[in-house]
Amino acid sequence: MIERRTFLAQLGATLASGLGAGTARAGAAPPVFISAAMPTSERDGAAVNAFDLDGRLLFSTRLPDRGHDATARPNAAEIVVFARRPGNWAAIIDRRTGEVRRVVTSPPGRHFFGHGAYSPDGRLLYATENDIASGQGVLGIYDASAGYVRVGEMPTHGLGPHDLGLLPAGTMLVANGGTRTQPETGREILNPETMRPSLAVVDLKGGEPRHVVELGPELRGLSIRHLAIAPDGQAAFACQWEGAPDEGPLLVGLFDPDGRARFLEMPEDDLAALDNYVGSVALSGSERIVAATSPKGGTVAFWERASGRYLGRRKLPDVCGLAAAAPGLGASELFVVTSGHGGTYLAGAGNRDLSRFGAQVLGREAWDNHVLPLIPA
Repeated sequence: MIERRTFLAQLGATLASGLGAGTARAGAAPPVFISAAMPTSERDGAAVNAFDLDGRLLFSTRLPDRGHDATARPNAAEIVVFARRPGNWAAIIDRRTGEVRRVVTSPPGRHFFGHGAYSPDGRLLYATENDIASGQGVLGIYDASAGYVRVGEMPTHGLGPHDLGLLPAGTMLVANGGTRTQPETGREILNPETMRPSLAVVDLKGGEPRHVVELGPELRGLSIRHLAIAPDGQAAFACQWEGAPDEGPLLVGLFDPDGRARFLEMPEDDLAALDNYVGSVALSGSERIVAATSPKGGTVAFWERASGRYLGRRKLPDVCGLAAAAPGLGASELFVVTSGHGGTYLAGAGNRDLSRFGAQVLGREAWDNHVLPLIPA
């Protein structure tokens, strides 16, 4: 567990060229992508990087340990990068320069699960956390307008919450993985026989559940991990199977605002290629396509959201990071994907092959789990 002073002491230099340097496309600001990178040596530690579709590294900020996901604060030039679970730090970073503005730590008896989301006005930050003593999940609430002081918490109505996202009408969707873990045992699942994964819609005014949808006893080993939420309130969700390997079920589904969940079908051979594990899920810029990555299976899979029709898959070793490539910029069906073996690529359901970009600069990075797309102001 890292203290704020230790975090600041371990920060490396920031390489920054500014986010306004990219070439504009179709008269619009070019997109920028934020992703954590794993350490490749003792000299090259963990970092959070910003890059563009021209393959340029715009900033690289060293971190004391591996980061996980990032989210952008509305109406402000800030992003927050969370530690990989069970870390207890989150770095507030200037999205233009990569400078660390502030370090937030979880309180005693809590740790972060790697994800967070801001309120629509950018005032509050909600973070998925573990109540270590009870094992119950909570949403930690931090006031970004007051230096990120922690102002409260509310239950996630499940164990092991991971990803989360805002829904219409003042609610938050939380992916409760159903797993109990402890910092001293790391990522080991302590309740494999009693897992209860769920999707919970939480009222942010009082913390009460609007819906809690469990997958049932036959799928209790199907840990719900990641989300991609469309403006209409429908969410794609992605899972990791913790049961017997030869019993692996479908891993990607859709959750409707009224609380109904259904899985997206795919051929058995393609399902087997996911190796019971999805590391990230995203919607295309048009919101028409759902994509999911499996680093264990080295696969990116695609579906049409409206019909649920499976559109095929592409192969890439250790692929996990995933984001819409350029919403509104002529590439509305493409995705940026990244590999832990190095490399950034463009992928789409209609592409026969993945198109690599930034090979000289970005190909050296051992990219971590997630990619955050930004449209510079």
